[in-house]
Amino acid sequence: MDEIDSPEWADNPRLAGWLAAQRQGFPAWAERGGGGWDFTPATFDRLEAFIRSRFDSWDEVRAARGTPLLEVAAWYLGETLIRRCGVMWRCTPVLPEPNRLVGGHPLVTYARDGLTEYERDVLEELEAQDEQSVPLLDPADAIRSLFAVPDYRLGGTVDRFDRFQEWRRGLPDDIY
Repeated sequence: MDEIDSPEWADNPRLAGWLAAQRQGFPAWAERGGGGWDFTPATFDRLEAFIRSRFDSWDEVRAARGTPLLEVAAWYLGETLIRRCGVMWRCTPVLPEPNRLVGGHPLVTYARDGLTEYERDVLEELEAQDEQSVPLLDPADAIRSLFAVPDYRLGGTVDRFDRFQEWRRGLPDDIY
């Protein structure tokens, strides 16, 4: 079992506290962002525009890391993927080293224990060949990528999870 699939990553005080803070901050954030946030991927263009209206550069968005504006935006992105794609929140229970650019934020991914035994076996073989893996997204990193990766779009985050679901549907029924 990978660490991310452990019960500690699924349920820990860091994750619970972060999720609670973002849920609590969401109403004010949503009002500041013009309302109408319905947790569908159709709002991702608005989410991008909202974030881009507040920041002009990678340096600015990096300096604002941890602010309610960016944290709630990351939570909204993750919650939308949860509702749309059936992924789950995961977070390391231990705070990583300070000032790391990546890591430590809650992630969204599929739980391997939610896959069939056959899917896990096929996936393990493909991962050994670097051909397929369970999609994983750090929503906070995705938000920052708007300022770091040319032509990056939040809508593309859904595609990764959709392709994985298509891969699962393309497998024969559980043969075990």
